[in-house]
Amino acid sequence: MTNREAILDPTGQSDVSRAATLTPRVRDLAGVRLGLLDNAKPNAALVLQTVAAQLRAQHHLGEVSTYTKSYFGTPVEEDRAMEIAQSCDAVIAGVGD
Repeated sequence: MTNREAILDPTGQSDVSRAATLTPRVRDLAGVRLGLLDNAKPNAALVLQTVAAQLRAQHHLGEVSTYTKSYFGTPVEEDRAMEIAQSCDAVIAGVGD
């Protein structure tokens, strides 16, 4: 018999009790230091740049910083995650292909 992976609900809405909680959504982007996390796949940077341009045009964002994972198939490195968390108020992770 094979082990099945749990299905994750990206909205955080679930009947299952978890020890961790999601960070509250950002309600206003004015002055927010935004991080863009590129997963290093083709077109991820383009998607993130386009999203950032749209957000800049519609909101008064603060500084926008771009970070790139070393390899798309692995999680972001712990030290890089800490750097992003300390430098940014919100992060958008982008995927490409």
